[in-house]
Amino acid sequence: MKKLGLFLAACWIGISSCAAQSRTEYVAPENTQFRVVGYVPGYRDLDAVPDRTLAQLDIACYAFATIDSTGIPRVANEKQLARFVRRAHRLGVKVMLSFNGKHARFAQMASDDRQRKAFVDEIWRLVQRYHMDGVDNDWEYPLGSDGSGQGNLLLMKELAKKCREGRRQYYLTAAITPGKYVGNATAGIPDELFDYVDWFNVMVYDDYSETREGMHHSTYDLMLESVDYWVGQRGLPLSKFVVGLPAYGVPSGIRRSGNTRDYNGIIRAGGSCMGDVAMITSTQHPSPYPVYYNGIRTIRAKTAYALGNGLGGVMFWEIAGDRHDDLSLVAAAYDQVQSQEAASPSKEEKHGKRK
Repeated sequence: MKKLGLFLAACWIGISSCAAQSRTEYVAPENTQFRVVGYVPGYRDLDAVPDRTLAQLDIACYAFATIDSTGIPRVANEKQLARFVRRAHRLGVKVMLSFNGKHARFAQMASDDRQRKAFVDEIWRLVQRYHMDGVDNDWEYPLGSDGSGQGNLLLMKELAKKCREGRRQYYLTAAITPGKYVGNATAGIPDELFDYVDWFNVMVYDDYSETREGMHHSTYDLMLESVDYWVGQRGLPLSKFVVGLPAYGVPSGIRRSGNTRDYNGIIRAGGSCMGDVAMITSTQHPSPYPVYYNGIRTIRAKTAYALGNGLGGVMFWEIAGDRHDDLSLVAAAYDQVQSQEAASPSKEEKHGKRK
């Protein structure tokens, strides 16, 4: 009886050990670098983005591989993707493949083992074929109410296995809500997911209203609220919080559709590169109306906060909307990082070499 007890105890320890290993085997390594991340939409004219701007990024997220009606992610122009990856790599910039699509298609795919595997296999085929450096999940959003948050967790675990099972290591990230409005979208990101991502690209923008005037969609205070929620309340490590920065403006109190403008367009319409609001017109709204955006001063302030407080970096949606001259927002963030790290060698040592 004593030998049987010892045998059962040994079996239990073995089972527990295997279970623990399955939970932790593909978790992300500690994030020790501060990064400037930029989304690069494939539907934009990427030739118009000069090497100067691209080279100021550490990570470029090529957007998108979009889930189709069969549950498979598709890149609209794979030849363009191949050209972009080669160009970025020549400049020392890593490229991740970002995927998006309709919620219903994602929810269906993620809930089915076979479909989920087919999706992951196709994402991985694209990453391998085009020599990319990782995968970014831009499903907006997995939810708590319909079980899609748990499906997304399974999807990310399977992607984590792909990213970390071999000798070469790949990045795995996700774009998430800022968390100002706690509810379905925040519930769709379970705490367990924190372990599997290298960092979250937190979309600290689009807090606007079509009925309330004077509401700025991406304030400094919204960034602080977002950090307080994800880090202070939910326990996300600071180094996994990357601050999303908008390279576009949004109106308030009027219909958004047709009335937004990218940063370059705002400056061309007479907006100040240092300001956060400009009066513009549009075809939809010919009378002048205020559009709210982040100018150089705010971009530098947010970047300084992120770097000074141990966050994982800053992210731009999206770099094709930027200016590509001395009024560039990407350049403002890059210059802030360079000057801040030069003034604090210990901080640079802490975050490691950026490229």
